Amino acid sequence: MSSETRDVVEGVVDHLLHISYDETTVLRLTTADSEETVTALGKALFGVRPGESLRLHGTWTQHPRHGRQFKVARCGRTMPADERAIRLYLASGMIRGIGPVLASAIVDTFRERTLDIIDSEPVRLLEVHNIGAVRLGRITAAWQEQKSIAEIMLFLQNLGITPRLAVKIHTAYADTDRDPILVVRRTPYQLCRDVHGVGFHHADKIALAVGVPKHSDERLRAALLHELDKAGGEGHCHLPVRVLLARTRHLLSDDDPASTEIIDDAVLRHALEALRGQGEVVTETVPLTVMDGTGAAADTEIAQLTRFHRDETQLARHVRRLLSSSPALAELAPWEEWLTALASTETAGLTGEQQRAIHHALTRPLSILTGGPGCGKTHTLRTLVELADQARATVALAAPTGKAAKRLEETCGREAMTVHRLIRPPEGDSLFDHAGPLETADVVVIDEASMLDLSLAHRLLAAIRDGCHLLLVGDVDQLPSVGPGRVLRDLLDVDAIPRTRLTKVFRQHDDSTAIVTNAYRILRGELPHDDPRAFWNRPVSAPEDITRRVVELVCDLMPRHFEARPEDVQVLCPGKRNVAGMSDLNLRLQERLNPPAPDKPQHFHDGTAFRLGDRVQQIRNNPRRGGSGVFNGSSGTVTAVDVEAHELRVTFTDGETAVYPFADLDELVHAYALTVHRSQGSEYPYVVVPVISAAGTMLLQRNLLYTAVTRARRGVMLIGQTEAVERAVANNRTQRRNTALPHRIAHPVSAVTTPRGQAPAGQLALN
Repeated sequence: MSSETRDVVEGVVDHLLHISYDETTVLRLTTADSEETVTALGKALFGVRPGESLRLHGTWTQHPRHGRQFKVARCGRTMPADERAIRLYLASGMIRGIGPVLASAIVDTFRERTLDIIDSEPVRLLEVHNIGAVRLGRITAAWQEQKSIAEIMLFLQNLGITPRLAVKIHTAYADTDRDPILVVRRTPYQLCRDVHGVGFHHADKIALAVGVPKHSDERLRAALLHELDKAGGEGHCHLPVRVLLARTRHLLSDDDPASTEIIDDAVLRHALEALRGQGEVVTETVPLTVMDGTGAAADTEIAQLTRFHRDETQLARHVRRLLSSSPALAELAPWEEWLTALASTETAGLTGEQQRAIHHALTRPLSILTGGPGCGKTHTLRTLVELADQARATVALAAPTGKAAKRLEETCGREAMTVHRLIRPPEGDSLFDHAGPLETADVVVIDEASMLDLSLAHRLLAAIRDGCHLLLVGDVDQLPSVGPGRVLRDLLDVDAIPRTRLTKVFRQHDDSTAIVTNAYRILRGELPHDDPRAFWNRPVSAPEDITRRVVELVCDLMPRHFEARPEDVQVLCPGKRNVAGMSDLNLRLQERLNPPAPDKPQHFHDGTAFRLGDRVQQIRNNPRRGGSGVFNGSSGTVTAVDVEAHELRVTFTDGETAVYPFADLDELVHAYALTVHRSQGSEYPYVVVPVISAAGTMLLQRNLLYTAVTRARRGVMLIGQTEAVERAVANNRTQRRNTALPHRIAHPVSAVTTPRGQAPAGQLALN
């Protein structure tokens, strides 16, 4: 039994002890009155950083193992009052430009008046050794920034909105002429558009708190946009209007009887029409397949974010353009004779399927090669490159991620790059720049094409000039792209595009035979079989035991048994949340593989410690990051953490480096464990897949398990609940994505001239 007393505790955060996957945070706090060190825990502490002064409301409890703890119900920020609190606050890096040594020097000079001096008489900081005019300017600017963030934070904290959003809001408007606190108070729904991480729920909570009426047009438009954006996150390019209205009604439903009138269909349609008039949404009627088993098409009214509509219609236009262009290489060489001669040799024998794929690539402007593991895609590509070289044709190789590009480069024995860098226009003086690869390429080969989302595919095909040949290579049985669309599968539905599916599985000459065999078993709906060399099923029932076992495998057992490094073992999870999900395992693996140390700098962002030596992955495209952009899926290592400058440096697997201000760390996730989706295009020596029923039917799918297994080169360990593996293998009902690409390719949209920023009047006509 525990004795409980309601209380308030004030103090300074010394350090964070633990942050669990459900955001429960445990920390050490030194109280302001008695300087007693206490342990505090609770979800309300999520996002707190060392050095912050807190006022905590909660309950004292007695834990049987850890002793007396303060269970926090509510957390508020205060300004540090005494010398020790001020010293900790400044030394924590909260004020950019002040590190631990300088913090001590400033506090030794001004004592308890330190913060007043920085705020009202900052020029007096010049009295401190090592502070000159330049550093004074940086400190003053950083102090004003913190004051602005604190003002936003103070306003938001009573709404239960995390402090990290205050930082995001300030950062979003830092280089603009807009006052962030005025945006928060006057146009809160604008935050949804301007600030990454502020979704409708946060903005709506703020809006209702500042008095925006429930029935306001602004609120209804924001709700509709939220549902369309959310659908994009689920992979959809559009929503049927009836589905959009139903989702929005559900979003806005509450216990208030007056809400019924607010979310009436007619009212929501009026808001949707307003969005269309503002150029943010396109609505039209298209014939789409009805999911009734007949395969029939029916006219469906759809709504689509303007950027998705632009990408989809323009991608369709470029597909038609390439299909109608004259293939420059078709008459360059006697390709059929060369292929026949090559197929007859023992060392370079080709199946009929492989010959057809190569012939399509060299004689048709657009073609597709697909097939599973071990079916000869690698040999086909290598032969294609050799034949092109023989004819003195130029081949450009690319893949959506750096790891996939590196593997393609090793396969074909020549340079390959990411798709983003392939299509990025050369910078600098054109008189001295070399021509980009797309300007000189006769054939462009894109590997792992199942990863191409709508936007990237649009940009790629727009960059392919007439006469150039484009070959898309991928495994259509893998998961679709992380971003909206299912481009490879949609293109396979277009009869005019020549395609080849390789079906013969070749005998492997290494331990990967068991991996390939089990991958195909999974595709057929059969359970995988153990193999002592390369494939293991280990049933474990309790989720907590699964997590513990995964950590043992990665950190101890597999490195010792296979003489491998822990970084050779990649954990791939069906989902992010729950025990044994990506978030949970990243925390636990980081604790073992890269624990905190006095000489190891770190920074807490959004409750996560980014530490020198951490393995990380980029999760958003940022063409302005680093020398030539950093893109979704790029993996690397944290090679520097500068607490005083408020930034860290990441070195990626391709050798590129990029600097991240602390405010931008939501572009990164730890990569000790990844979701299966985030592993696409990559290959690892060993893969460990924790499988639990709590992942749910939406994640326990056959193509997800197949994708995870095919990421491994030497060995796969499935560990978890047997019934979860059985559910995944049996579940072949992949989530359908709403796309209209095949229809748009077959039925061009009539040209509509629209002023910039406006939508066409009336629905788009179809030819």
